[in-house]
Amino acid sequence: MSSRAMRRLQEAQGLGGLGLPTPEVDDEGEDDVVPQRTFNAPRNAFSLLLGASCSDTEVKEDDGDESSRHETEQETTKKIKKRRKKKPPGKKGIGARSSEDNLDLDEVEASVRWVESTLGPVANEVQQRDSYETKDDNLITNLLRVENKFLNPENEMKRIFGSRVVQSENNRSRKQRGARTLQRGSVLVTPKPSWPNPKTGLSMRNIESDQDGNWFTWDHSPQYQTVQMEFLSAVESMDHRRIMNILNKNPMHIDSMLQLSEICKMGEDSAMAAELIERTLYVLESSFHFSFSLANTNCHLDYKRQENRSFFIALFRHISFVSSRACYRTALELTKILLNLDPKEDPMAGILMVDFFALRAREYQWLRDFYTLLEKKRNLNQLPNLVYSLALATFQLSLADDKLLETADKLLQDALISFPDVLLPLLDKCSIDVPMNVCTHTYFMDTRSTPAALATLCSLYVHRTYHCWKEPEVLPWLERNCTAVISLIDKKVERVTQSIEHRRIRYQGLPRNIHRHVIMSEFPSVVSALPGNLTRAAATSWDPVPPVDSINTYTAPPRQQTVLDDPSSLRLFFRSLLPNFNPEEPLPPPGEAQGGAEGGVDLRNSVQSLVGALRDLLGNIEVVDGAHGEAGDEASEDDIPPGEWD
Repeated sequence: MSSRAMRRLQEAQGLGGLGLPTPEVDDEGEDDVVPQRTFNAPRNAFSLLLGASCSDTEVKEDDGDESSRHETEQETTKKIKKRRKKKPPGKKGIGARSSEDNLDLDEVEASVRWVESTLGPVANEVQQRDSYETKDDNLITNLLRVENKFLNPENEMKRIFGSRVVQSENNRSRKQRGARTLQRGSVLVTPKPSWPNPKTGLSMRNIESDQDGNWFTWDHSPQYQTVQMEFLSAVESMDHRRIMNILNKNPMHIDSMLQLSEICKMGEDSAMAAELIERTLYVLESSFHFSFSLANTNCHLDYKRQENRSFFIALFRHISFVSSRACYRTALELTKILLNLDPKEDPMAGILMVDFFALRAREYQWLRDFYTLLEKKRNLNQLPNLVYSLALATFQLSLADDKLLETADKLLQDALISFPDVLLPLLDKCSIDVPMNVCTHTYFMDTRSTPAALATLCSLYVHRTYHCWKEPEVLPWLERNCTAVISLIDKKVERVTQSIEHRRIRYQGLPRNIHRHVIMSEFPSVVSALPGNLTRAAATSWDPVPPVDSINTYTAPPRQQTVLDDPSSLRLFFRSLLPNFNPEEPLPPPGEAQGGAEGGVDLRNSVQSLVGALRDLLGNIEVVDGAHGEAGDEASEDDIPPGEWD
């Protein structure tokens, strides 16, 4: 737009009275006359763009007027700057203060300090502290934010083995299954064409909670509740065939798939066990609320509600299967989801394995940031897995930056002093010859004073993470710091004494979520170290170690006693020798077992069958001659019959 058009627009807006130059009206040309308008009259600011353009002479005149106006504005700006630089006469600068003013300021500052010490800090400092906490919360949220592109293990396998290998394997399995109708997409798993419809009577709703964030729970339809009661009855009967029948009629029942997945795993059918877990996650994800998102750290589930636990358990087992395929980056993202679902309680104790997946995925800086941000809120320095893994992650970063080597040494020495029970089992699992000065030192050998809870945590870390310590560049670093720690122990420095006292006072017992984590991790030596007060109901596959304050919708039916519950060990042994022995057969009522004609007949028949079974057993016993010497032809004196001893 030219300057002439701008002046016309300004005059139309009523700006001519503000000192701006107005265009001159030519009497001969009617086109130059601008009609007068009121300030509030309706107008179109772009109507001037549609008019005829100015001539060359008018453009030159406008350019000259514009340049002269620009020079005037520059001179005015210079004058204003000069006025600002001049100081008013009779006033002193800020730095020139009298001694009396300084004394007054000192008294004011002293008064302010006294008020702060008496009444607390001022509001500005409190707001600043709150802003720091808010900033930390935002950093934690960004740190635990889930990236959907890393949730698919096939993508990671393509990065490891190549897309051709993974694609050919998928095509082969697809041909074996045959072409079926494709299912809807999923974030957690890739649905297979052979899976049934995921609509099974599950729905999710938003619930109110005193805690921060949005909390959700699953609801079961009446039809699903009927199937669930049948499942509970089948579990109490300890008959897996009944569970299989339930799954045949209802192929997408959640707890039946969880229970049969464990049965397949014990039967060494890992492929079917993993597929059942994926089907479980697919059904649960298909029933998500429209505002529930796994990538949103503000969406939570309450583990105390019975309907929500299946998602936690299925996700934990899915992490185990994914990590067994070396997809550690995917396992790390899934563990973030596990931590976000219930961040305060952490019902599956995901904090005990997040460091392992970060190390295997080579996310060393992420692990350092995670420890730094959450250490004060969750006392991470009391967990041996995070203390040792932090030192190892810092050392891995020091291979590219030598400045971090000193920090890594200090972190490892603190870890060895705080948790000495990790060292010797770790070296043993790594098949490393322990130096004599380490294996004979009482600080590492004497484990009698170690609490059972701490011993469980240390053993769990060693069994899970010892592969990370077998790298060639790590072992010399570990040996060098062990020698440095022994010298500190012999000097009896203060932090060694404090560590001994902390181990004695703390770790008086393990919380319930760690018991649940140890049972589901399935490390035999670690599970055997758990206390014996875990009941049979606490070790069920579909709901291991339920919370004490559980919100139960279903009540399991009373379980019938079977012959396995017979308190008489001798009676159970003899009954097991019978040909028609069935361990799942219910026990007869006490009156029928002890008296009555039918009871006596059953007892006589059982005794006769027992005698017959023992006769057959003794008649089929054969003595196998053992081989002696190289050829095995010569018999020793002990094998000679008694009549031929002379």
